[in-house]
Amino acid sequence: MKKVLVVRLSSLGDVILASSVLDPLYSEGYRVDFLTFKPFGELFSGDRRVNRVIQTDRKELSDISRIKEFARTLGSYDYIIDLHSNPRTFLLGLFSKGKVIRYRKNAIRRRIHIFPAGKKLLKQDLSFNVVNAYGEAIKRLGISHEKFRPSIIITEDEKSRVSQILPERFIAIGAGARYPNKAYPYFPQVSKLLTESGMDVVLVGSREDRSLDRDEYPKGVMDLRGELSLRESLAVISCAEACISNDSAVAHMARAVKTPVLMIYGATSPAFGFYPFPDEGSYIYKNLECQPCNLHGKKPCRFNTVDCLNIPPETVFQEALNLIKNSL
Repeated sequence: MKKVLVVRLSSLGDVILASSVLDPLYSEGYRVDFLTFKPFGELFSGDRRVNRVIQTDRKELSDISRIKEFARTLGSYDYIIDLHSNPRTFLLGLFSKGKVIRYRKNAIRRRIHIFPAGKKLLKQDLSFNVVNAYGEAIKRLGISHEKFRPSIIITEDEKSRVSQILPERFIAIGAGARYPNKAYPYFPQVSKLLTESGMDVVLVGSREDRSLDRDEYPKGVMDLRGELSLRESLAVISCAEACISNDSAVAHMARAVKTPVLMIYGATSPAFGFYPFPDEGSYIYKNLECQPCNLHGKKPCRFNTVDCLNIPPETVFQEALNLIKNSL
């Protein structure tokens, strides 16, 4: 049995998307170890597809000598599949024992979309998707697989435990985002429309998401942000009728547990390759001339309007209803 080490260090959403290679590798008989940063290894707790989860942190990989020392502890592999492709993982591959296969991250093409001339040249080019790029990497092993999708295995027992506190039918909302220009500001209004239509709403995300959100939500909205472990959050999302999320990890969590997701784009763009496939959900993107303005959505809006996120709550509400209807 051939041994492979899959490497994807961060962030949470990227690690979740990297799970798309596990089913193909497992079905082809590979023995898979997965290397990531703490605490993302929790994603694969009890996962039959993963022989060993190896967790590290930035301190252990903070310079060349530490990376070299850490690589020595990994042992030997037939293949090291680098799904991060940054200087740190390049050095890990260099110092490790095994043939390295790196995914092509299309970094230059992604950045071209930020500039008006580049956007005009490429238009709304959706030919690149990160999940497909991960799949292309393992195809170099001779693996033939028609459809790659992120997949995190949540057990029926995990679902049963969280279902005891959940409404019978609900929409999960991921209102948090790493940067303000990725955070849709009208989730309370969307929640109101949903509750008025008879649908319950459950907020999921981190403690930080909760602390940064100063909005007031309608009575009856269940706020579980910061109250759950990573796998418990995944279990909650897996029980939802659908999930509405910013361009953030919650959207990819929904994809990984097969819950239809509606993504809302602000400063970033689906052309960067993180959009859901049609069988996973849909997205809202205004496609303004100034969109996208930044690769990660870090920079403040140069017009001070953040018009890219000025999307009527009624639009999001209707799109969510359509998503549920089409998934039945």
